Amino acid sequence: DAIGMSALLVQTSNHMITVSKMLLDQKYTIPVLLGGAPVNARHAGYVAMHGGDDTGAILDNVFYCDSGMDGVNTMGLLMDKNQRPGLLQENKEKLIKEYQRAKGIQKEKDKLLETLPKRKVSFRHHEVPVDGYGTHKVEFKLHKLALDRKSLYSLNWKFGKKSSWIQKGITVDQLNKLEKEWVEKAEQSGWVVPKARFAIFPAQSDGDEVIVCDPENREKELARIRFDTCIGKGRKDIFSVAQYFHPVDSGQWDAIGLQITTAGTGVESGIEEFKAQNDSESALYLQGLSDRVAEDLAEYIHQLMRHGIGTKKENRGQRYSPGYPAITGLAYNRVIWELLGADDIGVTLTSANEFHPPSTTAAVVCFHKDAGYS
Repeated sequence: DAIGMSALLVQTSNHMITVSKMLLDQKYTIPVLLGGAPVNARHAGYVAMHGGDDTGAILDNVFYCDSGMDGVNTMGLLMDKNQRPGLLQENKEKLIKEYQRAKGIQKEKDKLLETLPKRKVSFRHHEVPVDGYGTHKVEFKLHKLALDRKSLYSLNWKFGKKSSWIQKGITVDQLNKLEKEWVEKAEQSGWVVPKARFAIFPAQSDGDEVIVCDPENREKELARIRFDTCIGKGRKDIFSVAQYFHPVDSGQWDAIGLQITTAGTGVESGIEEFKAQNDSESALYLQGLSDRVAEDLAEYIHQLMRHGIGTKKENRGQRYSPGYPAITGLAYNRVIWELLGADDIGVTLTSANEFHPPSTTAAVVCFHKDAGYS
């Protein structure tokens, strides 16, 4: 027996550490196989350390698998009693090496955060919405949403890079036909219904926090969002996104955008139907399509808000999601959700502040023309 865990998001991959700690606490010695887009060998090292810092206590049965086939091969080796001891020892050495490497990277990052200068931000004017503040709700017909086909085919549907399609006997026409088929099927069955909630609020900064204010009374504070200090591109400086908002003592307000987009609540029922039929291929197509819809709708809503501010295309600002470097705290998913009243588009939150349905994403939008990671 083994436990397999795959994560699609950085924020969920961190729960793998929680699982390894639970297994240790309950004295289980079941092998754990890890994979997914944000997971790598270094992360496996952290999972094997189960939240501790003594490499002498590192687990030897946590395996990073970069593909499903790699997982199958790892299981094959574990099933061989003669090879298993050597495999576990070799894996333990690899995990220690990866963990120590990751700690070294973190140590270097901590040093840069202490020594690099803070970024200087200039304000030419303050960002305010052209048509006033307000909260909006939209619902789309799936076939009317422009999808990023390249990402859908290569990443979500796992066909790989376009350069490899010919070797696999796949043509663009075949994939376009497949997309059309699944868009029609998902729409007719009600599996995917793109929905969004978004709003623009007045805002000011207070240190590394952005104060979200009431549009009807800008002196009234609705919530605060704390941004993490990040290292700029090229390691020339450090910055916090809060710097791109006028400080509270300036007497000026900027605008902040909040958004939640979802592929709807019907996706899971469709996937369960396919799993019950042992049709894993169809389950992958539906899951991949719904994840793509949530991401591409997020980009579309970002564009709507950008136009609402009246910024030019090259001055689009930046979108930041909780769980990522600029806002690592997942608790801000709940702040965004509550401010937008997103329960009316079928989105709820778990106790760990993760969205349900899973094909849902939230973001904070900063409209300053220089906002970004660079």
